[in-house]
Amino acid sequence: MFFQDFASPFDSPAQMRVLQDRLSRLVNNAKDVRRNEYPPINVWASDKSVVITAEIPGVELDDIDLQVCNQIVTLKAKRTQEVVDETPTVHRRERGYGEFTRSLELPYAIDADNVDASFTNGVLRVEFARAAVDLPKRIAVQASA
Repeated sequence: MFFQDFASPFDSPAQMRVLQDRLSRLVNNAKDVRRNEYPPINVWASDKSVVITAEIPGVELDDIDLQVCNQIVTLKAKRTQEVVDETPTVHRRERGYGEFTRSLELPYAIDADNVDASFTNGVLRVEFARAAVDLPKRIAVQASA
């Protein structure tokens, strides 16, 4: 028989369940990686601009470094660890500290000289104007004679 020459990679339902479990863990780990990106951001785009907001509570304004190169925006910042005067007994420490970097590609070219950035209540808001050379241009069509 022709099909008997090819061994099945799954000799039992138990092996199939093991494969399903491994694939499920792989998919869930990929979701966790996306969930753990820091800082969390939102991006909105219109015909004229792109707005990015990033939640970075506990960061000082002087510790924010925002750069744009071509269509890549990079946010670098650091949050310092809270200093407690006495040697405390730590019951829980969930708030992170240290340096972080997050980069993302904008949906179109921007005018790097026309950017409005503000930082209020731990939220960074940056609005990038779309580059004039990248704006859609209307072309007039003439009737032929």
